[in-house]
Amino acid sequence: MTVYERGNVEKAPERLVKDKIAGTIETYRFSLERAELVTVERMGVGVPVLLVIADLEAQRCCFVCLNDYIDKILIPRNPDYQAKASRTIHLPAINEIGSMIGQTALRWYAKRPKLFSAFQRFVYQENELKWSADSPNWEELAIYFARRIQTYDFWKDTEMWIPVRWWGDAITRYLETGDLKLLDRTNDAQKSEEEITARHKWEVYELWRQLALLPRTYEDVCREWFLPTSLALIASYPESFPTK
Repeated sequence: MTVYERGNVEKAPERLVKDKIAGTIETYRFSLERAELVTVERMGVGVPVLLVIADLEAQRCCFVCLNDYIDKILIPRNPDYQAKASRTIHLPAINEIGSMIGQTALRWYAKRPKLFSAFQRFVYQENELKWSADSPNWEELAIYFARRIQTYDFWKDTEMWIPVRWWGDAITRYLETGDLKLLDRTNDAQKSEEEITARHKWEVYELWRQLALLPRTYEDVCREWFLPTSLALIASYPESFPTK
């Protein structure tokens, strides 16, 4: 299957750039009835629904996330997809159960409910901190918020999305040392106490801005991982994978 470059389908219908080939990918074709696709779409995306097929000749099983396929491929490409009795789904053969990529993808999908729950809290906390910016107790609130989210078990177990570990480490560093160290400290001796205090507050608020950015990045980029699209070829498959 030839994969062409395209724009951001969250912002506009799919427009393939036919003179720019992102790569090629082996896929299995499988037809699903309209009623099945509509049911999955109505379920939302909080719980991944995987379509799995078995290739008896090759003795392997491959899968694709239907929720994401519908949102990122089917609807942007065919806004009226329900007009036909069935649609053909392309399952990347590289999404093989038991392979390194397959295991990574399955672990990634399994984390979605936990991540979605945390995303809600990140956005809430960031907004509350903004409202408390002028309060003398703003950092007391920040420390309380940090303690509430530090215990999530995905901080060190989501290696496929590096920013999660970055910000998890930052939260731990903040609670243990009180210093986030997001900015360079080389010239601290030349800075006034007011400058250092202002930098500290900026770093705390920047941490929560980055946490609140995670759900937007997840929707914009991560939900397209492991699909037969140009973004997925770049972002979710190893460089050694022969896409061209």
